[in-house]
Amino acid sequence: MFWKKKTKETSKKLFKNPTETRGAFRVYPSEENPILLKVGSTNLNAVDISAGGISFDNKAFKLGAKYPMEITLPKGKGTYRVSTEILKIDDKNVCRCKIVGLNPDQEDGIHSYILARQKEEIAAKKYKDL
Repeated sequence: MFWKKKTKETSKKLFKNPTETRGAFRVYPSEENPILLKVGSTNLNAVDISAGGISFDNKAFKLGAKYPMEITLPKGKGTYRVSTEILKIDDKNVCRCKIVGLNPDQEDGIHSYILARQKEEIAAKKYKDL
């Protein structure tokens, strides 16, 4: 035949997966305005939040389990009833979780909170540097 057999091409990855469980940007709620959580029947404060995940202290939760969760954002930004799945329990006994079941409006609400919190942190840093 006149044509050459095609050899398998090895594709190179342009990006590497992050080493952390969650690749999205995280924000930490302020102490004055915490994110209140109810996971199962346990009331907690969020340690941090991102677009698709949340962290909170482990109060006898099981790795890999799913729990009903209610998220109450500060300053009347909304209360969302969703589910959470425990992806990891770290060495500080903090549950690293995925938020499951957000509808588009709830996602927008969390994104809005994250943006507002980032702005607060930038403004606080600017004020501190003056």
